[in-house]
Amino acid sequence: MLWVKSLHIVFMVTWFAGLFYLPRLFVYHALSEDALSQERFKVMERKLFWGIMTPGALLTIAFGLWLWLGYGISGAWLHAKLALVVVLVASVILVVVKPI
Repeated sequence: MLWVKSLHIVFMVTWFAGLFYLPRLFVYHALSEDALSQERFKVMERKLFWGIMTPGALLTIAFGLWLWLGYGISGAWLHAKLALVVVLVASVILVVVKPI
């Protein structure tokens, strides 16, 4: 089960790295003035979101569920963590996916 926990952490770091970098790309995109740069940033944003962040998020959630089912742990901290994950996923859907 340690390798499942390791993969959960690796994909969580991948997901959050994308979450921190995507707003920076949005700023660069907003500041760009020529059409070529704007198209380049659109491609970069799309590849980051769909190619790195989305698989990272899905695999993080999948390995987290595997850990939860494998260990059968329950408690207040788990409910808080699951609530925060739901809020995070909902905010990403509302802020990033809807405008695209």
